[in-house]
Order: sequence, then structure tokens, then C-alpha cells
Amino acid sequence: MPSKYAHLLTEEEKWHFDLHGYLHLRGVIVPDRLARILEVVGYWLSVDEPKIPAPVFRHRQEPYKTHLDHIQYGHRLFQELNADPEIIRVVAGLTMGAPRLFHCNFTKMDPATPGDEDHQGYHRDDSGFKFPPGFRNPHNDYQAAGGEIYCSHLATWVALADVPEGTGFSLVPGSHKSAFAPPDGLKVGHDPPVSITVPMEAGDVLVFSTHVLHDAAVWNRDYPRMNIFQRYQLSAYFNETGKGGLPFEEHRDQITEEEYELESLSKEEKAAVTRMRRHFGL
Repeated sequence: MPSKYAHLLTEEEKWHFDLHGYLHLRGVIVPDRLARILEVVGYWLSVDEPKIPAPVFRHRQEPYKTHLDHIQYGHRLFQELNADPEIIRVVAGLTMGAPRLFHCNFTKMDPATPGDEDHQGYHRDDSGFKFPPGFRNPHNDYQAAGGEIYCSHLATWVALADVPEGTGFSLVPGSHKSAFAPPDGLKVGHDPPVSITVPMEAGDVLVFSTHVLHDAAVWNRDYPRMNIFQRYQLSAYFNETGKGGLPFEEHRDQITEEEYELESLSKEEKAAVTRMRRHFGL
């Protein structure tokens, strides 16, 4: 018997996610909203660090990547994005109505010089605890039964700039269900059907199981790649405390009650899910 949230995804969406491990949502962020988001992140990227509101944190991962972490605590725009009905519909539909946001950051990727990304390889995300071979990781589980999908660890890739085919976000479709290690030398990039990049327009959102093999392909455009990552997990009992888990109590006054609840452990339906159901009349 499926839960009362099984109907949040269409049958076509269930089929595609179960087969490939991701869904592509088009046009979630309209141009005016996108412009406001870009204005805020552009300011945080350009000002001296003391002018960035804590706990938003700017840092570089590699010479060509700049991150802004915990952006929802710096501006209401990102809280609204975390609870966007289009996104929450899919995330709630994959977590039996019980999503919890546990990470939100912005990434700016500049064009890489030759050899910069030789170290890259596909990876899966987890909670930091490695289970022995043959065990299922409850923090990153995937099941489908009775007309419903259960995916306990999800992420979104929100495109803030156009992403042409052959560059940008790369994944191995269907690898969220693979029980075998990938072949040696499997390079990140566009090599269908084994690996693909997903062409996206600014404002599109990719929702994917973090057990899918994924990474960022080389960026080779004359403008930076910019995106926002949101990570969600089952709200009932999973908590990424080892990573300085949300919510940040000392900054609680910087977020709405809805955002605070969305970041918190709970067995009750989140306000963002209730609002989403009203939005779509579900």
C-alpha cells in the first residue's frame, strides 16, 4: 500500500527516475527571480569577506571553483528556493513526504586549463560512514515498490547559467541501482550511453539520487558555470551532525520558521510540504 505521497510524482516521472536516477525540471526559476539571485551571489563573490553575512562562507575548492556555503542564512531568496513547490513536490514524492534540507551552497566554476581536472572521477555521496561491501547504507538507500519510490538521500543541481551538452553536470544513468564498482578509468564527461552530461537552461533544476555516480565535467565556455546545490534526506531519523548539521541555532533569527522546520528532524509533515500540496491542489 503506497503512502499518501505516492501521487506527487507522475507515473512517467517514477519510471524515468527509477530507470535513470534523476529528473530534469525545466523553467523552475523565472528570469526575474534568476536575476535577483545572481545579483545577491554576485555581490557576495565580489565584496571583502567581512561583508558577507555569517554563516555564509566563501571559499575555493580548486583554483577554478568558488563556493558560497549556507546561503539560505544570508538571504530569503534561497530559503524560498529550498521550499520551492516545484522542487518540494519531487523531493517529497521521493521521500514519502518527509524531506529534510541538510545542505545548501552555491558554486561558481571558471573554465579549467588543460590538465586541471585530471584528478576527477565519479563518486557517490554518503553520510561519511562507510558500510562494508554487501550492506545497504540506510543514509543513502533506494527502493521502489507498490507504486512508490523511496530515496533517502537526494540532491538538486539548480542551473543559474545555461549548460550546453558535453559540459557541466555529468552522471552515469541508472548507477543508483548498480551493485558493482565502475570500470577503471571511467572518465567524467560525455560518453553516451555510459556517461552523459545534462544540457540545461538557466532556471532548470536537476533532482537526482546521490547514489548515482556523478561529478562536474570540464567547463569550457567563455562564461562561468554557476549553480546551487540543495541536499535533502529523510527527515524522520537521518541527521548529518558530523558535517555541522543544520539548522544553525545561533543564526535561527536569520531564517523563517518554515525554513527552520525544513532543516530540522521531524516525523510530522513539514509546512513546506503542506504549502506545496495547497499550491498544486493535491
